[in-house]
Amino acid sequence: MTNSSNNYNGALQRPVNSGFDAASTATDVIKGLNLHGKAAIITGGYSGIGLEAAKTLANAGVAVYIPARSREKAENNLAGIPNVTVLEMDLMDPASIDAFAEQFLALNRPLDMLINNAGVMWTPLRRDARGYESQFSTNHLGHFQLTARLWPAIKSAKNARIVNVSSWDITWHQ
Repeated sequence: MTNSSNNYNGALQRPVNSGFDAASTATDVIKGLNLHGKAAIITGGYSGIGLEAAKTLANAGVAVYIPARSREKAENNLAGIPNVTVLEMDLMDPASIDAFAEQFLALNRPLDMLINNAGVMWTPLRRDARGYESQFSTNHLGHFQLTARLWPAIKSAKNARIVNVSSWDITWHQ
């Protein structure tokens, strides 16, 4: 397969002329937006891209909720950031997802942003309670269930956004 028939190395990508480039920061992107009073849930919001999103949104006045498998790790990584609430949730555990969603829905607030960012990769073979492989369970099934369970709060926000983050390890494809 040649580069002209696939998107390896961005061969099929075209600029969207957003005004942003590789040097743009998350703060640049939200500059001028009034986000006070909004609510966001960010899975994986205590490391990597999720942590940067959590910092940026929280500092812009968004109430940020971080579901975390390890509450202690999340609280340590998010220490000192305003407007952040950490709640327990494991994307491999359907009951845990339901419990998290029930906690959020009990707040009776619209969910303006759901950022499905958490993910695992290259893990040893492990299965969830239903028998599904851990990477599929975490990265796909867990986020699907979370989105479905939070739907009433997403719908009530009127202009909510759901962002599904993925990544690609270029060394794996070479």
